[in-house]
Amino acid sequence: SVHGLLMVEGKLAYEGAKSAVIGITRQMACDFGPMGIRVNAICPGHIMTERMHERWERNPSLFPFFEQQYPLRRVGQTEDIANGVAFLCSDQASFITGHTLVIDGGLTIQLQEDLSLRLAQFYRDSEAMKLPDEV
Repeated sequence: SVHGLLMVEGKLAYEGAKSAVIGITRQMACDFGPMGIRVNAICPGHIMTERMHERWERNPSLFPFFEQQYPLRRVGQTEDIANGVAFLCSDQASFITGHTLVIDGGLTIQLQEDLSLRLAQFYRDSEAMKLPDEV
């Protein structure tokens, strides 16, 4: 996942393992390439799986805010990942190996300072995000 590219404080084992998948992919591509075997990886962003759908059903008002972190302003669907896998397995990708295909709606290409400002502006301007007068 994108956690192989972006780190979260206090998550050494998790983030390290995700990063290792990228390195192992590259090493396996070198090791198995001479046998004609291609090895690639996919780093998905937030994908709307059944489990994620259930989670968002509990807090639907937060979902538009969450989508704002993506340049495409939406989270991924399982079909987005399937399309990437199909491409990497196809003859169209016959000369691609050792590659990590990031399928994240642009999440990892952003300058974080800009993202923070955009999310703050969305939160400020969004009626759905307004807190009641009395908390």
